[in-house]
Amino acid sequence: MAGETGLPLTGPQLGMWAAQQLDPDSPSLWTAEAVELDGPLDEAALEAAIRETLTACDALHMRYEEIDGQAVQRLREARSVLIGREDCAGCDSPWDSAWRWMREDLLRPADLARRPLFATALIRLGAQRHLWYLRAHHIALDGFAYLLLIHRVAELYSAKVRGADAPRARDWSLAPVVAEEADYRASDAFARSREFWRQRCVGATEPVTLGPKCAPDDSARSSHLSLPAGEHLRWQNAARALGVDWSAWLIAAVFAWMRARSGADEISLGLLVMNRLGSAALGVPCMGMNVVPLRLSLQPQWSFADLARAVATELRELRPHQRYNYEWLRQDAGLGDSHAQLYGPVLNLMPFDRGFVFEGLSSRAHAVSVGSVEDLDLTVSPLADSVRFDIEANPQAYDAASLQAHHRALLALMDAALADPSRRLDELAGALAREAA
Repeated sequence: MAGETGLPLTGPQLGMWAAQQLDPDSPSLWTAEAVELDGPLDEAALEAAIRETLTACDALHMRYEEIDGQAVQRLREARSVLIGREDCAGCDSPWDSAWRWMREDLLRPADLARRPLFATALIRLGAQRHLWYLRAHHIALDGFAYLLLIHRVAELYSAKVRGADAPRARDWSLAPVVAEEADYRASDAFARSREFWRQRCVGATEPVTLGPKCAPDDSARSSHLSLPAGEHLRWQNAARALGVDWSAWLIAAVFAWMRARSGADEISLGLLVMNRLGSAALGVPCMGMNVVPLRLSLQPQWSFADLARAVATELRELRPHQRYNYEWLRQDAGLGDSHAQLYGPVLNLMPFDRGFVFEGLSSRAHAVSVGSVEDLDLTVSPLADSVRFDIEANPQAYDAASLQAHHRALLALMDAALADPSRRLDELAGALAREAA
């Protein structure tokens, strides 16, 4: 528990703290998910499950302040969980009305020192259709943390409606996570990774983007696609044929797409990494994600297969050093007090299982907000019945038409790579240009 002196911030938390300080009231770092629940809902059981789960999560009840130039977090002793109620069932379009309400809720100002870091509500869409909405500041939760919370609520709800004993409560204290990072920062591994990234960033040019470089807005522009579940199998088979895994294949497609759309050969992507396996944070809902810059000098004579193998090699070299937090890297590069980045688009590949079961109900999670978007954020999430393939964009840099055009071009390039991975990168770029024309 964070005592009177408080706890220091972890690297991932520090990144969110620094981003918030650039505009202290900005709502751009709110994130949110909504769980769609269809069927005869036991509302009392759900409220009890939500309240028990969110009360137990340390990260949601922290307050942040700066003392002697250092940011610290303190745990509030009073852990209040207010569950709002919204009724959209009588609206002409309950679903659209609920989404308008959620987007408006995301515009509330943030205050890391005095206001709650989260809000939650149950939204009624019809007699047997509801949304459970959860909004949290990115300093508190990342995408994996949402999954942990949703699984626990589903577990508690299911036990309550069955009249069974629920599995024992988890220990969701942040103190072990903070202590583990302190040990890492004092280790030889930290020093080796710092030197690795220093060498990697020498001579780095300004990252290529597909739109003008702008400060992030309070909200993002979205292009959502749901692909057939079989697409993921196609990617896996294509990757296996090249001797790489599906993540390397997909990252290669994004590199080739960036080259085709920008004409640049030197490209840097931001790769989201979970950094939880084997760590204290594996079972704790908190902000634990990191972003590592993945930079390649693409050669026009390369085939797509060559590019995929180059990506796989780069990923192997980065993997031992992906715990070194991006905020430390920015500080090392002297970028701490700006929006400047070391990468263009950010890619979030979500291989973890997002499935959960609410007893007697059909359920599905919907991403409402991923938080601040500097340029483009690409999210690919294989689900049981489909593949979620979304792009969130900085609306100051991309209008709706250009965002959708970029999205279509990426899918077209992936289809071309699936059809013939021996095609050269300049041939893929030419094919996209002809299709666009």
